[in-house]
This record gives sequence, structure tokens and C-alpha cells, in this order.
Amino acid sequence: MEERIVVKALERAGIKVSPETVNRTVLFIDHLIDVNKTVNLTTITDDKMIGTRHLQDSWMLCPHIPDRSTLIDIGSGAGFPGLALKIVRPDLDVTLLDSVRKKTDFLDSAIERLGLSHVRAIHGRAEELGRDLLYRDRFGVAVARAVTALPALLELSLPLVKPGGLLIAMKGQDDETTGLDYALKQLKGRLEKIIKYELPDTDYTRSLVIIKKLLPTPSRYPRRMAAIRKNPL
Repeated sequence: MEERIVVKALERAGIKVSPETVNRTVLFIDHLIDVNKTVNLTTITDDKMIGTRHLQDSWMLCPHIPDRSTLIDIGSGAGFPGLALKIVRPDLDVTLLDSVRKKTDFLDSAIERLGLSHVRAIHGRAEELGRDLLYRDRFGVAVARAVTALPALLELSLPLVKPGGLLIAMKGQDDETTGLDYALKQLKGRLEKIIKYELPDTDYTRSLVIIKKLLPTPSRYPRRMAAIRKNPL
């Protein structure tokens, strides 16, 4: 990847450009493209589109994540947004969660190649981690992009967030917040704000849905995935 594309993405996201950040990002994307030749990690392989739709889109979360947060990226995939955020926010303690072993293997290799600390990949499912006392009510921030519809995402994500923490759901033009009141009430969350933005050089309108967790998750949540899909809150 060309450095100028990374620099432009950083500037458009309002992030300070430094040689270390640019170099690490280029190394990350070059490794991603190389592994993607044999493992399906992303369908976006054009450098300019990666710069906009992966990097800049991930970095738009930065102003909304408190300093030194413990962060979990649910369905991290190729590392967007979680690993991209870690590169520009070394203060974060990041957990990258994905249910596909090949993807967490890639994330492990990328973390090692980039020489990053306080970041790890976990192979697992959010509905299982949400019942594990090591992870339940633990994280200051949960982020998720292109995982599932918002009511189901709340049930998968909020059990992992500690009271007072945030879920930042990355959505498209439709922020999916209509009819969300019941799910928020059951899961002890509150809609804080919705932030809309457009990605340059694309026709994509994006939404950041920011939800605050008010109280510990009731013990009956999260349910099994089959129940979540059959009867979403």
C-alpha cells in the first residue's frame, strides 16, 4: 500500500500523522493483502478503497473512545475496526473476537508482525463469552461493524460491556434504531447519540450508534444464538 493513501485516510479521520503510524499501517495492509490471496479476509483489495472503506471508516471511531479503554471488537474479521484502531491508539487494551479460526490466525500473525502489545485475538462467539465471568461486564467499550441487526447485536455485545461503558455499533445509512426501546430496556442500555458521516469518494453514508450500558446485564442474557435469531428483542 502506498503511504500517501494512509496519510490521506489519517488526515480525513482527523488523526495526527506520524511515521510510526504510517509504517505500521502499510505493514498491516500489505500483510492482509498477501494473506488474502489464500484466505478470504476481505473482498476490498484496491488500495484506495481500503484506505477509505476500511481504514478511515475504522478511525472515525477514535474521538468517541475514552483514553486507555479496554476495548473488544466483536466480529473483528480482518481487523477492522479493532486492529486498525490499536495502530493509531496505542493507549487502548484491545481484544479482537471472531468465530472463524482462519481469521483469528491472521490476526495473531498481524499482531506479531506489527510488534503490538496489549492486544490479542480470541477465537470464540460473543454469546458464549458473554456468559464467561472472565469477559462478562468487563470491557469499557465494545465495537462492531457489519455483524448483525442492531437488536441482536445489543444482546451479543452489551453483556461484555461494564456498567458505564459504551457499545459503538457501525451501521449504514439506516442506523437501525427504530423500535429499539424494548431491547435497550431489557439489556440495561441507553441510546446516547447517532453520528452520521459520508466516506469520501464513495456513495456510502455511515452511522455510528453509541449506546451506554447503565447496569449489569440480567442473568438471562445473552441467550443462545438460535433463540436470538428466532425471537430478537
